[in-house]
Amino acid sequence: MIHRPERVRARRGGPGVVFFHGFTGDRMESHWLFVKCSRALAQAGVASLRFDFYGSGESEGEFSEVTLQGEIADATEAVEFLRRQKGIDPERIGLLGLSLGGAIAATLAVPSRAAALVLWSALAHPTHLRQLAESAAVAIPAANGGREYCAHAISPSFLETIDQVDPLKAIASFQAPTLIIHPEKDEHLPLSHPEDYFQAVGSAIKEKVIVPGADHTFTSVAWEREVIDRTVAWFTTHLLKPLR
Repeated sequence: MIHRPERVRARRGGPGVVFFHGFTGDRMESHWLFVKCSRALAQAGVASLRFDFYGSGESEGEFSEVTLQGEIADATEAVEFLRRQKGIDPERIGLLGLSLGGAIAATLAVPSRAAALVLWSALAHPTHLRQLAESAAVAIPAANGGREYCAHAISPSFLETIDQVDPLKAIASFQAPTLIIHPEKDEHLPLSHPEDYFQAVGSAIKEKVIVPGADHTFTSVAWEREVIDRTVAWFTTHLLKPLR
């Protein structure tokens, strides 16, 4: 789903943002958080792309086939897809990731030449997700090591290969503006995750925001409004640059 502003401000086109959803999420995310943010960005003059990773939402494939490396490949293609669209300035692409999608955004920030980055409730240590999955997921009988979480079958290869991705190392050389938003009472990821991102990112323009009382996906009207408002302000400040 591509959201476009009503007017493109220059012949070269305007900026765009690619959204990466979280583990077992989809292109709308909890309480349609991604939809609301995309609409707010469009009103502010910024286009955006939301999509389902392979095996998630309405995309082809089964969740049991999903690997983190596969989602990174999907994310790479999504960024290039938006970059090629009419009315999009290919040099003004931002990335936004939620939870595991945040780890993907951090991993891709440098190779995708992102002009700005926003991380929501972002996973900094993939091993943490593996530990959560192993403790919260239930073994599926006769599934050769497969487990299930919230009615999603998780392949052993997902858990076995997740440690091969290091978003903190990847983000160390990222120089563009970076905003890190994390809930104070995240039930999955402690506050060490946003702090580790804040310390690791190489950008001189960076900010860390902790939303008081919020849970992992900011499930209240007040929390989501703060997250969206801060995100739109960040992208409009750093992507809506005057063109020569």
